[in-house]
Amino acid sequence: MELKDYRDQINKIDDQILELLQKRAEISKQVGAVKAETGVANVYVPHRHKQVIERLKAQNQGAFPESALEAIWTEILSASRSLQEPERVAFLGPVGSFGHLASLCHFGSAAELIPVRPQIDVFTEVESGRADYGVVAIENSVQGTVRDVLERFQHTPLWICAETFQPIKQHLLSKSPLTEIKRIYSHPQPFAQCRTWLSRHMGNIEQVEVVSTSDAARQAAQEPNTAAIASQLASEIYQVPIVADAIMDDPNNTTRFFIIGSQVADPSGHDRTSLFFSIRDKVGALHQALGVLEKAQLNLNYLESLPSRAKPWEYIFFAEMEGHIVDERVIIALEQLEELCRNVNVLGSYPRGTP
Repeated sequence: MELKDYRDQINKIDDQILELLQKRAEISKQVGAVKAETGVANVYVPHRHKQVIERLKAQNQGAFPESALEAIWTEILSASRSLQEPERVAFLGPVGSFGHLASLCHFGSAAELIPVRPQIDVFTEVESGRADYGVVAIENSVQGTVRDVLERFQHTPLWICAETFQPIKQHLLSKSPLTEIKRIYSHPQPFAQCRTWLSRHMGNIEQVEVVSTSDAARQAAQEPNTAAIASQLASEIYQVPIVADAIMDDPNNTTRFFIIGSQVADPSGHDRTSLFFSIRDKVGALHQALGVLEKAQLNLNYLESLPSRAKPWEYIFFAEMEGHIVDERVIIALEQLEELCRNVNVLGSYPRGTP
């Protein structure tokens, strides 16, 4: 067969894909109408989002790149939901931040993405109804827990609806060649994350700290002979080319983000539950609480203490375990924890993301 014949076949397949997408769009509109009639408010359904993509991955069997498959269907799901009602998603801004990138990767480009500063104000945007969902960083694989976000969960009625993992790829952006760069802008964290590369290649270049990588990219777009350490998304938005790719010291640096909203996520079969609990002041209290989870054979994924702020030297614990609050083992474990502890506050059960 000639090259033209193969291209003709691809054109026919593309026509079929478009026709099927149009049919899917019509059905999505009908789904929206049924939801409106029955009073179902939530368009974004975390467990459904997870199940659709995981089912397709299982059928794919490696024939199509999995990352591309997930990205394509995230956009298909995003576009389909937008036909029912556009989603408003708040994230830590400005545009071009890793919070922006995480929001885009999880909700797709059809969502209305709202930059907010500082990050804890993302909660306020969702609580007030100005946004339907929020995306907040909770943990970084190198720097650990984002404490102000964790503490804000003590004072919100919102639920954790889902989680998503975003690789942190830092790039050097500049409109000038490397040899002509005289100043580099970035947030303190990227400077720390790229210390080895900077020392080796840009050791004598001035480093200027700014409030975000997005601001750094904006500066590099405006000033000659300057550079920024920022994301590929920032490079695209502010039109500053990448002159050095992936300069971070740890290639596996990843940030976990929580999706927060007013709805409890249904079980997906692959879930995690996050909660706060405070123990009584007695010997072995924490050991007893953790023993409840062991007895129920619930894998504890995360445990961290933080000040309760109610009383000096009194602490509460943030914990995460596998399972959903409707699972029998989780129900029994939570009941036993409530008997042992002063307080138990479930923050959400949600589909586990893929690091």
